[in-house]
Amino acid sequence: MKTKFLLITPLIMVIFWSMVGCQKPKTELATADLMTNKLTKEAAVNTDTTVKTFIKEPISNSSTATKKFKFPSSSANVKKILMHVYLTCPSGGCPPWDVYANARLMKSNGDDSKTYGYELGRWITPYGKDNTSIPGGWVIDVTDFRSLLIGDVTLETRAEVWSGTWLVSIDFEIQRGTPTYKYSTIVPVMQYNDWSWSGINFGKGTVTANNYNGKQTGFKISGMPSNIERTSFRSIISGWGQALPAAPGSRRFAEWAFRKHGISIDDSPTFVHDMNALGCAVNPKVVKNQAGNWTGDRAGWCPGLEVPVRTDVLASPKAGATFNFNYVLQEDQWNPLNLAQKWKDDGTDTGGAYYALSTYMVLESNTPISNLPTVSDRP
Repeated sequence: MKTKFLLITPLIMVIFWSMVGCQKPKTELATADLMTNKLTKEAAVNTDTTVKTFIKEPISNSSTATKKFKFPSSSANVKKILMHVYLTCPSGGCPPWDVYANARLMKSNGDDSKTYGYELGRWITPYGKDNTSIPGGWVIDVTDFRSLLIGDVTLETRAEVWSGTWLVSIDFEIQRGTPTYKYSTIVPVMQYNDWSWSGINFGKGTVTANNYNGKQTGFKISGMPSNIERTSFRSIISGWGQALPAAPGSRRFAEWAFRKHGISIDDSPTFVHDMNALGCAVNPKVVKNQAGNWTGDRAGWCPGLEVPVRTDVLASPKAGATFNFNYVLQEDQWNPLNLAQKWKDDGTDTGGAYYALSTYMVLESNTPISNLPTVSDRP
């Protein structure tokens, strides 16, 4: 018995020490866990993702849906954000008319003390048909808002639908990568975009260099940050209404009449927004075979299509400068060389003519942007 004990003991000792040798020190295990967590977080930060917000949200009777959604906690390494808009029909069918609709960013990063109301994108609904035939839905680049699309974000979507119900879904495709400029911020200049009739009432009232019938169109922008490397303006504009007298070609204002509006910087015409035909009947992004008059070319938009985003980049970013901004509507009816010949609504159509308009200034830099410029009315 004694001899057997002596033989077994060394075997037990070998097993014991081999087990001890396989165990990692606690500090080494903790370091490994930290490295794993770090790699997991880095992978999450550098991986493309899609944030689903409204999912078949019913919009009827000109209603508004407002909800809070969870976005990534930071805009670091965000190269592009695309907003995908999908319209589907309830069991009773789609609403019959083409109507004004949009999505707005209301609150950002869980801060309920500030309401933005920034228009992310706008679209005109199709006549009685969904947009499932368009791959990816209507796609609107909203990268300009990346500094605000973080944390808990409150979004709003609405449509001027009076008959029937649209089911609205909106996804945000967040593409990771190295942006051209590490930091960006966005500043509102004009926001006449609540509804189509919230815009500038065209051809009526008193028009001055800086104000159109009660809507301010001229602004002084002061206190530009000294480190800004790129300054651009993001505008969305669409006309609505059937007012007379018609422009050449029997094109009524402001839905059908082709116009050239634009932006002046320091009272010098700088950018042109050509409100011309988009080829509604052949444009591949337009919903085909709608149940109404969808093929006719409107002035800068089509039924069943997102309204174009117009981006204008200043040749100089105006770092540290003060300058003037004006949005100028083309008013002449017959002769583009005679701006004194202004178009006036004759009141035949009681609905009138309107231009719904939003313009934001986008500032970008590779160093932190510590202050925002001030936008004030020009007298």
